[in-house]
Amino acid sequence: MTAPLILASASRARADMLRAAGVQIDIAPARVDEAEVKAALAAENAPARDVADALAELKALRISARRPSDLVLGADQVLVCDGALHDKPPTLDAAAEQLRRLSGRPHQLLSAAVIAEEGRPVWRHVGTARLVMRPLTEAFIADHLAATGDEALDTVGAY
Repeated sequence: MTAPLILASASRARADMLRAAGVQIDIAPARVDEAEVKAALAAENAPARDVADALAELKALRISARRPSDLVLGADQVLVCDGALHDKPPTLDAAAEQLRRLSGRPHQLLSAAVIAEEGRPVWRHVGTARLVMRPLTEAFIADHLAATGDEALDTVGAY
């Protein structure tokens, strides 16, 4: 039996995707102050790609330091619309506002993954999805958030 991959995230969606792909995982969420990291990188004018990659790496390294013989996967996503980085909305009202800002607009979703072993990164990838959200009515936004509830707060973009 092979050792499971350690997922350095509490993301239910990531865990579900890995399990659906037949990957055996253990979950060990990394505690990272994402706002602090984003602020530091923003002060350096770092591109969104680097923000996603840095967050994924930090998560992987944080857990790999405690479990050096395991493969640890850190992951993160950032959303960019009109040059601005968007975070997961903290409330349903914030989710509604975020959906209004994305309505009818192109944006990018950057997904970063870093695998660490023995406290160092051994593999990484950043993928970019270019999306255009159709124009949304207030009724659609309200219906979407009523149907998804707090799950809308689990994703950047409130998808």
